[in-house]
Amino acid sequence: MDIKDKIVVITGSSRGFGFAIAESLLEAGAVVAITGRSQKAVDGALTNLRSKGRVSGFVMDVREEGQVYKLVESVIKEFGHIDIWINNAGYSNAAGMILDMNPKDALDMFLSNDLGALYCIQAIVPYMLSRKQGLLVNLYGNGSFLRPASPTGLYGATKAWLTSFTRTLAKELKGSGVQILGFNPGMLLTDMLTNPIVVGKRGMEMMKNFGFVLRFLGRPAEYAAKELVKTIASNRKEFKEVQLLKPWTPLLGLIRVNWENLTKTGKTPEFTLQYQEVYQSKFNSSAIKKE
Repeated sequence: MDIKDKIVVITGSSRGFGFAIAESLLEAGAVVAITGRSQKAVDGALTNLRSKGRVSGFVMDVREEGQVYKLVESVIKEFGHIDIWINNAGYSNAAGMILDMNPKDALDMFLSNDLGALYCIQAIVPYMLSRKQGLLVNLYGNGSFLRPASPTGLYGATKAWLTSFTRTLAKELKGSGVQILGFNPGMLLTDMLTNPIVVGKRGMEMMKNFGFVLRFLGRPAEYAAKELVKTIASNRKEFKEVQLLKPWTPLLGLIRVNWENLTKTGKTPEFTLQYQEVYQSKFNSSAIKKE
């Protein structure tokens, strides 16, 4: 696909990985529509993106079905059509033991990471089907390939759902002309990873080596964004899944960190852990005590 002049919508792109994707696409010559939950967030992102190419911003919350459909209409009205849709909106709101988590956190993540993606797909795919062309990108994450996702188990469960959903969608749309891409960027040094909420003492214990893990596995969002753009440009398949974190990545990261230690180059990325108490249900029996 020649990305130049393609109309691309990126949900949740006023900051973080979505913002980095917008930058990379604009540098490749695409026309980009970014979204954010507030006008202030959208305006701030546009200030930094306008010098890179043609970009517009829209206030939209993927958890609100009506706002998603309005976005599709607004982008088509402004640009004439939509070529690529990237479901980036989503987040992880806490790290720790699953038993210690507030169920509301699970619901909030599902509404954003999964139901939001469903709303977007139901809004944009029929349009792509009518044109017999288009590319839909769903962003995978920790948990996508059914491996344990501790200490972000609830987030991992939402990504496992999204992966299964994406594969089913690809099967149902086979031969339609619509391409599906599942893309897992790996660990990215965005606010979601460098300023995490950690639940309970057991959660803090699980995060004791977090700085080291960030150092040998974490990568700048810009790196993954450029890899995504290259994948979009080179892909010819109806359905493709890409995982940047390869089986050998941890070993290479460990070798790099050891070399940096030996040569006194490199350092641990800055991060802050925000502590949150363990969830206590009001329905708990008095005979059950949580640490």
